[in-house]
This record gives sequence, structure tokens and C-alpha cells, in this order.
Amino acid sequence: NEFANINVIPGLIIVGSFAVPFAMVILFFEINTPKNVSIVKIIQLLILGGSLSILLSLLLFDITPALGVFGASAAGFVEETGKLITVVLALNLIMKRERYPYLLNALLFGATVGAGFAAFESAGYALRIGLQDTQAMLENITLRGAMAPFGHIVWTSISTASYWRARRSTSDFLSAVTSRSFLTLFAAPVGLHFVWNMPFQGAFLIKFWILGFIAWVIVVSLIQTGLKEITTVAGPSNEHMTTS
Repeated sequence: NEFANINVIPGLIIVGSFAVPFAMVILFFEINTPKNVSIVKIIQLLILGGSLSILLSLLLFDITPALGVFGASAAGFVEETGKLITVVLALNLIMKRERYPYLLNALLFGATVGAGFAAFESAGYALRIGLQDTQAMLENITLRGAMAPFGHIVWTSISTASYWRARRSTSDFLSAVTSRSFLTLFAAPVGLHFVWNMPFQGAFLIKFWILGFIAWVIVVSLIQTGLKEITTVAGPSNEHMTTS
């Protein structure tokens, strides 16, 4: 605003779009108490996973035109599926899935891909709006930054956790994603995303705050389950060390 220099706009868009999502990734990174994932892997997943999840979502939109009847809310089905597929591909092609068996790992990976998706999507919106009105672009960056902790990041962490839990008791991907345990929990981020994109918001953006609260209740519950899992796994080991 002070210097009216267009050269700083790309940096403004990138920093403004990535700041809050990346901060959320660090939060989930710290919550991952097993500490079995390096920050290098997470940054790779943030950039590559965010990019790939957007590409897959665009492809899914093209091959499922019938979902257009739902308007913007169709993203609840398409984008949540695209992001989950990205995590599954990453764990089979980039990282070895058996090295990351914990629910807290799933929450971290999902949050990371969701953060990448959210950041790149926000950057796209900022660019499109900024071509018409730079002040509106600043307002959009600020609003989407404030909303970032309540959208894609937590949605994808929930969907990834739902797959992780189902995959433990099934022999393959198809069996996992058609199981009742997966579909029951996966319906939560899809439904939250679907309502998020519906054309109403209420006073003071109340719809988004309510949806964000619901998402975080689910995430906190999954975190508690994940922490209990770690305690259970570590228990026998700790007891053995004490005995020795």
C-alpha cells in the first residue's frame, strides 16, 4: 500500500496464504508424540501433497459432472476424496506406510495435505481477486487465513484418520474405503465441507464458527484416542525397562 510496487505482490500472496496453514502443520507436528516423522518429510508432503490434491480434485470434478447439481457444495465429495487419495498415494509411493502405524501419524499427514491444499487454493483466490482489486485481495487473504484452522486442515486430518482406522482391520484399500467404520467417520468432513460451501453464512460468519467447532471436537477426540494408543504401546516397554 505504501510503495504501490507490484513486485511484492507474489510474496504477499504466498506468505499470506501459507502462514496460518503452516502454523497449523507445526501444531499437528508437535501433537505427533511418537516423533517418528521428520520435518523434511512434512514439508515435502505440504508442497507436493497440496499440489497433487488440487490436481486430483480438478480431475475428479471433470469426471463427475453429475455432482454439479450440488453447486459449490459438490466440493465436499470431490475435494475430500482427492485429498485422501493424495495421502494414500504418498504413503505408498513416497513413504513406507508400515513405518507410520499410529493414529497421530494419520492426523499429521492429513493436516499437512489439507494445509497444502488450503494454502494453494487461497493463493489462487488471492491472485484472481487481486487482478481486479488489491484491497479486496488483502481482505480475502486475511479472512481465509482466519478461517484456515477450521476448514481443509481439520477435514483432511479426520478423513485420513478414518482411513487409518479402517485399514488396520482390512487387507486392502478397497475393503478399507467400503467399510462401515471408514464411511461413518469420513462422512463427517464431507458433510462439514458440503455445508461450509452452501450459500448462506449467518450473522458474524456464525455458520463457519459452528462448523469449525464441530470439526475440532472430532479432531480433539481423535487426538485423545491417539494419545491413549501411544500410552498403551509404550506401557509394556516402559514396564520392562523398569523391571530391568
